[in-house]
Amino acid sequence: MELFGIGWMEMIVIGLVALIVVGPARLPEAAQTIGNVIGYLSRQWKNIQQEIRQPVEGEITDIKGRFENTMREVTDIEPLSVKKKDHKPTEQTEQH
Repeated sequence: MELFGIGWMEMIVIGLVALIVVGPARLPEAAQTIGNVIGYLSRQWKNIQQEIRQPVEGEITDIKGRFENTMREVTDIEPLSVKKKDHKPTEQTEQH
């Protein structure tokens, strides 16, 4: 199982490095701060995606509606009746 493209072994190494750098006393506080930052960034990313998606979805709905209307109009058109004329091939003479 991976989290953010990081496997378990990498997570253990990151945890050990964090333990050495931050120290055992401040590690829980640092982990909580990192968790809060990741949560905040995740929420902001979802908000950005939603702000981008809403106008695009409206445009897609509009285009889809126009396409469906055009398809209905095209299928409602009755084909023209075409009369075939008797066509006799004519001989063409070659001129040199």
